Amino acid sequence: MLSKRNLKNVIKWPLGLLALMWVVFVIDYYLTGGLLSAYYGLHTRELAGVPGIVLSPFFHGSWGHLLSNSVPFISLTGLLVFFYPRLWPRVLASLWIGTGALVWVLGRHVTHIGASGVVYALAAFLAFSGIFRRDFRAVAVSLLVLFYYGGMIVGILPGQEGVSWESHLLGLVMGIFGAYVYRSELEEHEVKARQKKITRETRKKEPFLKEDAFNKTKKERENEAFWEKLKELSERERLKR
Repeated sequence: MLSKRNLKNVIKWPLGLLALMWVVFVIDYYLTGGLLSAYYGLHTRELAGVPGIVLSPFFHGSWGHLLSNSVPFISLTGLLVFFYPRLWPRVLASLWIGTGALVWVLGRHVTHIGASGVVYALAAFLAFSGIFRRDFRAVAVSLLVLFYYGGMIVGILPGQEGVSWESHLLGLVMGIFGAYVYRSELEEHEVKARQKKITRETRKKEPFLKEDAFNKTKKERENEAFWEKLKELSERERLKR
C-alpha cells in the first residue's frame, strides 16, 4: 500500500528536481548567456569539469533541449520513487553520479550538458531491474518502460549533430549495471513475499496420529512375544523336571 510519505516523495522529488532544472536554465539562458553551462558543464578529463559530473544535468542548451528531457525525466523519476520507495535515493544518486563519471572519463572532448544521460540511466534501471529481480511489480514496470521508451535506443548511435550520444550510451550502461548491483536490495513487499514463501516451505503439517503411534504398538507386540517365549521356556523346564 502506498504510504503518505511515499506519495509525498513521488510528487516532491521529481517535480522539485525538474523545477530546479528549469530555474537553472532560465538563469543561464537569459541572464548569463550560457556562461554557467560553459563553466560548470561536464568537460571530459579536465579537473575543471569534475563539478559537471553532478551539475551538468541541470544545464540545457535550448528550450527544445530542456522540454525533450523534462517529460521522460519526471515520469521515470516518479516511477523509480513510486516502485522503489526504500531504494530510490541511493539508486538515483548512483545513476546520476555514475553516468557523469563515465562520461567524464570516456566521452568526447566537448562540453556535455543536459539530463538525457540520467534519463537513459533511469530507463535502463527500471527496464532491467525486473529481469534481475524476478519480482512481479518490477517486471510490470520493466514492460511499461520498454513499451513507452524502447525507441530511445536509437539515441545511443553516434553521428547525431549536437547530441551527446556518449551520455545516452553510458547512461544505458550505468542503468543496467545499477539494476544488477541493487538486485538483492529488497523492497518491503519483496521481503514479505520471501518470508511467506519460506514459511510455506518450512511449515510441517501436523500428523493425525503421533509419529511413534505405530512404533509403540510394534514394541508392545515384541514385548508380548518375548513374554510368551519366556513362558514357553519356563513350561519346558518345568516338564523336564
